[in-house]
Amino acid sequence: MASADRSQGQGGRGVTVLRGTLRLLSGQLASKLLDMALLLLLARRLGVESFGVLTYATSFTLIFNVVTDLGLTTVFTREVARTPGRTREMLRSALRLKLALVPVTLSLVLGTALVLRTPPETLAMLAALTVAMSLGSLAGVYEGLLRAAGHPGRVGLALAVGSVSGLVVVALAWKGGVSVWTAVGAQVIAQTVHALVAVFSARAALRRDVVTADEGSPPALGALAMLRSALPLALSWVFIALYFRIDAVMLHTLKDSHAVGLYGGVYRIFEAFAMLTVGFRSVLFPLLARAADGPAEGLAVLCRKSLRLQALFTVLVAVAFGAVAEPLLVFVLGPGYAAAAPGLRVLLWALPGSFMADLLLHVLVAQGRPSAGTWVVGVTAALNIALNLVLIPRLSFVGAAAATVVSEVVCLALLYRVVSRGVPGVGLGALLVRPLLAGGATALALFVSVPHLPAGPWGVMLGLAVGTLVYGGALLASGGLGASDVAMVRGLLSRRAVRTGEVA
Repeated sequence: MASADRSQGQGGRGVTVLRGTLRLLSGQLASKLLDMALLLLLARRLGVESFGVLTYATSFTLIFNVVTDLGLTTVFTREVARTPGRTREMLRSALRLKLALVPVTLSLVLGTALVLRTPPETLAMLAALTVAMSLGSLAGVYEGLLRAAGHPGRVGLALAVGSVSGLVVVALAWKGGVSVWTAVGAQVIAQTVHALVAVFSARAALRRDVVTADEGSPPALGALAMLRSALPLALSWVFIALYFRIDAVMLHTLKDSHAVGLYGGVYRIFEAFAMLTVGFRSVLFPLLARAADGPAEGLAVLCRKSLRLQALFTVLVAVAFGAVAEPLLVFVLGPGYAAAAPGLRVLLWALPGSFMADLLLHVLVAQGRPSAGTWVVGVTAALNIALNLVLIPRLSFVGAAAATVVSEVVCLALLYRVVSRGVPGVGLGALLVRPLLAGGATALALFVSVPHLPAGPWGVMLGLAVGTLVYGGALLASGGLGASDVAMVRGLLSRRAVRTGEVA
């Protein structure tokens, strides 16, 4: 009976995560579709060279994104999920720290740029992008509160409204001429609106869902305690920012703006998919934090199911979208980006490692062991920089894409080794076998069928449809999809709502 109860609890958790993820992803999907529309406008209007300048400035700024947060949002979300009665106290501490980090970040960005002898116009651009980045970081605190309180859909709403405002700015400037500065201004306005909506939503949630701390509640983390708890995670984010953003900066240094522009177009598509794991993990993380306080078996089951879903999805994306890479880029970004197709085919294979490594890193955070993952991402960052130094001069942006794939695979393998010591029974290798076999069968089918498909968007959609059908059929034939998946989907589609606090 106890075993059955545990099974039902885990099944309920799976449905909860999927429901919450769908609410969040509905907003994130709208946001990403709008961002892709904005990307289409900018890439076509600016051209590869100017788009390369924008990509360089954005990547340079985002290397310092960790300084705006220092891991505080993740620690804040974890603590609020555990002790909701102390939310207001911890919110004040987190906001004080975030506001203090804004001038620090600005000084570091501009100081580094001055050392590198950056032109004045680019310095101004970096300053504006840093302000936008800091606003997004402040919004993250309120979004963490919403996730911990079981309101992930409101996070998606804030993202979507911010994206709409950025798109409106570019659309209004379209007749008068769109420049790199138009794109920068759109980012500042989008993040300002995003932050305002997040604050309003969180404040409304606080008024309706006030939880009073009782005498038995643990004390709230103060600002210094929160910072100490976040610093090991912040060091990990430094390394992650390096190996996700340094490639564009190195391409600019070792090649030219044209190569950066091609890679920027490819990388934006990669990021559109990579953001899905942020939505999934942000809903999952409060459950991981609670499961980490219980038996290791419960955490292992939650990890196994989550990693399996990620593997099934990312292998399909890598195979199907890779097969239609060239017509997809032409349709989305314009004919000038057709030459970037080899880079996209390679880079999409970084998705499985990126999704699963991100989840495993947050398992360590949920267990209160963030420092255990710090050395892993440090090694990965060093490896990524070394690979970029070797591959970019030889293969240009395709080399940068290959460096990212290798780095993600190494990071996943090392993180799994660390996590499995404290959470045995996850079985990552077994989880990957069937998706990879189904992916191989799908790749073969697409290799035969894609050359015969019509050109343009209809060919892209038909290719993706063929890939999805073959992949799903291969999974069913190999037993990769079973009764538990059907039960989870049924629960997800049922009308009865399942709230996070009721099943956690």
